[in-house]
Amino acid sequence: MKKIFVSSTESYSGKSGVAISLMMILKERGYEVGYFKPFGLNPLKLKDETCDEDVHFIKNDLNIEVSCPILLDKPYIDFAVSEDPLRLKKEILDAFSKLKKDVVIIEGSQDYQTGTSLGICDIELAELLDSKVLMVAKYSNDFVIDKILIAKKLFDERLHDVILNQVSGYKKSYIKALAENVFKKFDLEILGIIPKDPFLMSLKVSEIAKAIDGEFLVKSEKDEDIEQVIVGAMRSESASQQLRRARNYALVVGGDRDEIINLAIQSGAKCVIATGNLEPSAMILALADKNGVPIILSKTDTATTMAKIHENFGKIRLRGEKIRRMRKLIEENVNLERLFRSFGL
Repeated sequence: MKKIFVSSTESYSGKSGVAISLMMILKERGYEVGYFKPFGLNPLKLKDETCDEDVHFIKNDLNIEVSCPILLDKPYIDFAVSEDPLRLKKEILDAFSKLKKDVVIIEGSQDYQTGTSLGICDIELAELLDSKVLMVAKYSNDFVIDKILIAKKLFDERLHDVILNQVSGYKKSYIKALAENVFKKFDLEILGIIPKDPFLMSLKVSEIAKAIDGEFLVKSEKDEDIEQVIVGAMRSESASQQLRRARNYALVVGGDRDEIINLAIQSGAKCVIATGNLEPSAMILALADKNGVPIILSKTDTATTMAKIHENFGKIRLRGEKIRRMRKLIEENVNLERLFRSFGL
């Protein structure tokens, strides 16, 4: 059995997207693939069971054999105090031994340190399962280099391969010129630089409504993808040009700003969030309905509404078209042959 342990430097780095894409690619190449998530942090309650959300998706949508022996079913501090680390490790080993596949993709916790208090962080599990590690790091800023080097010291010889995700275009040449030279000194290799893709970070209109606990005043049949959110704090004179330049956007604005909402509807907004529990006029609602632009009423002010939306950007699980887009980005930007050779495939 070959093993690829996919870990990450921080939450929402794209680790799950990488893991799922690798499984799909390997399965198409004829390998029997399994998925192992030692410590599930995203419980999904179904009619007759509770399971990890990713595990449920991979089993039912990708038809891949899965295993997730430990599920966080209570607040983390309660879990850490009540559980026995030795028992957890035994359960993980027992569950892993039952996966009889050509390749098993092991997905770590939200970052490589989570689970330290329980003795089941990614560092300890990579040793327990005797697996090499593929590190996925979000290029949120230049200091990610240091985060990766710290991880290298902790994983030691188990970590050699790195994928950098969500990299702005202008950073690519910088990474190749500087980061690769730095990494080589520490026996690390960048196997891929995945560009930032606004679509992968997007939210559906319905997801925004749920995030802000909003009410639809106008609802469209199509659940659009929102890639950016604009605050309607501008004057009417300057709003038109700014809104026409925007792409796949939602406008967040006080519900009494009819003139700005009117401009947004006519300039191609995918959604309008009316804040302050203020409903736009009947004329505006009729115009939105005619143009198929949903309007969501938020009970909170603009600043609070924006904070709730931004909390959710980039945190939505990759499903459907987003998985296909992520896989395409990996195939185009990651040296898969070198990656698979590194893990003995």
